Amino acid sequence: MIWGRPAARVDERDTMFARAARRPGTTAYADYYARHPGRRADDDRLRELPGLLEPGGRAFDPSIAADARDWFRRIDTWAPGPDVERLAETVPKAGDLAALLTAAVRSLGAVAAGCCDVDPMWAYSHKGRFDQDYGTAVDAAPRPSALVFLVEMDHAEMRSAPGAAVIRESARQYYRAAVIARTIAEALRTAGIDAMAHYDAHYELMLPPMAVAAGLGELGRHNLLIADRFGTRVRIGAVTLSAALRANRRRDLGVRAFCDHCRKCADNCPPRALSAAAPVVVNGVEKWPTEVERCYRYWRLMGTDCGVCMVVCPFSHPDSPLHNAIRRLVAAFPRLAPALVRADDVFYGRAWKGRR
Repeated sequence: MIWGRPAARVDERDTMFARAARRPGTTAYADYYARHPGRRADDDRLRELPGLLEPGGRAFDPSIAADARDWFRRIDTWAPGPDVERLAETVPKAGDLAALLTAAVRSLGAVAAGCCDVDPMWAYSHKGRFDQDYGTAVDAAPRPSALVFLVEMDHAEMRSAPGAAVIRESARQYYRAAVIARTIAEALRTAGIDAMAHYDAHYELMLPPMAVAAGLGELGRHNLLIADRFGTRVRIGAVTLSAALRANRRRDLGVRAFCDHCRKCADNCPPRALSAAAPVVVNGVEKWPTEVERCYRYWRLMGTDCGVCMVVCPFSHPDSPLHNAIRRLVAAFPRLAPALVRADDVFYGRAWKGRR
């Protein structure tokens, strides 16, 4: 999980996706590498590799790439539908707005939802993903409450990791999360409540710590959310709003003890980007570090977003009575972690072999 509060707000311009989006000859490129000259050569070498969903990647599949591009395109061409009006009509009558919104996102396809108060330290300090708003200062959490939700990534599709089908499934679930977030935000605004949707490439806050605070899971060794019942096979969406929401409690799923002994994500990470050592303090937060440049370089080499660490995680086994019982054991009896890790290795194997 996350232990601690960020010491400083993160600048989105420093994230790997934002750095990869810089293009030589643009004002944003010149500004960023004037401030970070030591990153320029390595980032330029990454830009020389085939792009995600472009020919040249080892896992490139033209049909799957076309499907994935269409899902990503649909994120930005979404238009409000009848769900917005129906939900907007119920908002003023809600005795418990948090309950109404969590039920609404579930009806729209989310598998879990919770609410939290927004910590200003989760907000990016500046925007950096797109050239048009590069460097724009981000207001530190102008909306004090958040609805956070999860959508599930299909287990069978994820078993193809690190194949092309993974990025198609990512795109599909990013689209689903975007539709849910934008529908809720639009309905709230229609009802007179200031709200903002946070979804793929359009985030003003870091969603993993928000999901932890909303009681949806804990952060694992791979620095991804581990959710109850679905493990890491989830994508996160959120809506921040000006109205107060009843916050959920954080949950202890036993992730710290289990990840201390497991290390399966680190051992199977193709580019060796994950730490197999003890957590360290990064920006005031105790966590396992990730070498993001190694991770993203492998993505570019493959032409897809890998997914091995997501699917190999024992928490990511299918949502079934047996696996859920074992998850409850992990949470209730953390001392059983070494034995449960060994049992998982016996039944599922230590090394990831992909779809079988």
